[in-house]
Amino acid sequence: MLPANVLDYLSVCKYIKNHSKSMLSMKNYRLAVDENGSPFVLNSKGSIDFGYITEEMNLSPAPIRIAEGNDRYGLKHIAIRHSDQLRDNGFSSALESVEFVASNFDVIKQGIDDTYLIEVETVHNDTLFIKMCSELGYWKVISGGVFNTRYSKKKKEIYSGSD
Repeated sequence: MLPANVLDYLSVCKYIKNHSKSMLSMKNYRLAVDENGSPFVLNSKGSIDFGYITEEMNLSPAPIRIAEGNDRYGLKHIAIRHSDQLRDNGFSSALESVEFVASNFDVIKQGIDDTYLIEVETVHNDTLFIKMCSELGYWKVISGGVFNTRYSKKKKEIYSGSD
């Protein structure tokens, strides 16, 4: 009988072999993790890419991703700290809010240090705080919520889709 850790390794290898096509398309892909080892969350289409920063947005082009995270960043952080606020503004979950903002943002503003705010501007701002993860080549969602338009009014605008 093989030890349990060898069996686990063999099971993962067999899974990868049997599912490599769907994993390449990012469907059913839960082996991808962020720099802290936290699994990336899948969007409603089964991808870990929720949106994209492109060259014309004056930042490094890369996909926008969110990890499960913890109480300081990621989906868990947003759910713990902002779920009431999100529900009060029409979102059924933190995940729905992240997917909406990452795929519909029309403004990018400078945040604190090396963070940026991506926003969908309405009567309030649906906002995600992102930071570039250079070593893995993606924009990491740190936090998000629904904010009064005054919150980012004086922040430097990096990109506007309405220009």
